[in-house]
Amino acid sequence: MMKAIKKVFSRHSGGVALALVVAIGVALVSMTPKAQAADKTPVVPFEKYYAELRGDGKFLRFNAFSGEIPGKRIKALLRSGQVIGDRVLLSEDVAVYFPDGYIVQSQTRFGKYIPKIGMKAAGISTRDHLVENPRYALVGRFDTILGRECARTEYANGFAALRIKPDGVMSLVLETSGMFDTLVDEQTTTYSVTSAVQSVFIGNQGLMPELIAKCGRG
Repeated sequence: MMKAIKKVFSRHSGGVALALVVAIGVALVSMTPKAQAADKTPVVPFEKYYAELRGDGKFLRFNAFSGEIPGKRIKALLRSGQVIGDRVLLSEDVAVYFPDGYIVQSQTRFGKYIPKIGMKAAGISTRDHLVENPRYALVGRFDTILGRECARTEYANGFAALRIKPDGVMSLVLETSGMFDTLVDEQTTTYSVTSAVQSVFIGNQGLMPELIAKCGRG
């Protein structure tokens, strides 16, 4: 079934939307907020960087039709509640969410250390099972890629910060202790980034209004 769904994502015909819904059983999309299509929409964070690495110059935008996601970029189908297939994990470990067929949210995480290829999290017990994450260098480019930080607060044994770009993309960045700090005997920070154009798609509505107000958007 995974191969069949990937084929659906790699097509661009007008019948893709119906095929997608039939293939993955998305029956609850009417219960979620609707994305608004636009003639010119912002690029999903980190997409330009990964496009440069791939050398294909192609990147995803918010509110773009999910059928435009190349099948070869889909690493896994993810589940949103009872619905499977309205969120996918890309090969660059960025998850994109499209509850009504159009991309409204992206999520990714940057930890300084990651498991070696072939290692599963449950089997990691020593420093030798880990390698430094080459993507962690992107943390130093957050100001350029996500926009400058405009609000920060303590949150869940760490910090939460909001960044907003001039093109309207806002990113909630949660900072927590590194998952493997004990094994590497080092204090590191993991950054979990959720981005969207509409704040409702970022979630965490107990936190977002406060941060948006501090950024002068409330």
